[in-house]
Amino acid sequence: MNLQHPLQMIYSSRHGWDQLGQRHPSVAHSFVKIVVPASLFAAGMVQYTAVYHADSYAPGLAMQNWQQASLILLLTSWLAVALMGWVIRQSVHAASRPAFADCYRLAALVPLPIWLSALSLLLPYPLLNMSCAVLGLAASAGLLYHGLDAWFEHDDSVHTLSLAYTIFAIGALVWLFVVALLLLPLL
Repeated sequence: MNLQHPLQMIYSSRHGWDQLGQRHPSVAHSFVKIVVPASLFAAGMVQYTAVYHADSYAPGLAMQNWQQASLILLLTSWLAVALMGWVIRQSVHAASRPAFADCYRLAALVPLPIWLSALSLLLPYPLLNMSCAVLGLAASAGLLYHGLDAWFEHDDSVHTLSLAYTIFAIGALVWLFVVALLLLPLL
């Protein structure tokens, strides 16, 4: 896989997906190699914001509240990926249900743009941060659709689009729940 493939995977069901689809790592491998580093990065960016830009987001808030928010983000992200892996597995209508490990891996790859949007927290501009989060959400939608098409559906059809919309809607609700939990300690 070359450096262009991750970007191409957002808008193509071929580039990068074929190479990733040849391997079938375990859930533990996907968790350790994808979910843990990406979620730790996002939680770390929340901690960075607490140290350097807290007044731009929640003036006067204690560091303990920021630490709670980071921990909540970390743990709920881990649970959300597992939940979305289950949702993907239950939603795909193939001759036989796909392996949970493959569904989990797709569920782990889809939120990567959202987690990477935390990089915008380097700058203390809430509107920029929200814009980057929305762009990350849109990129995640592309990854979900093309990942479903490449690994499970293989026909780039209206059915695949409908399936992606359904899973994305559930994922968006889960993400709103994560964000709501994240904001509780910051209020």
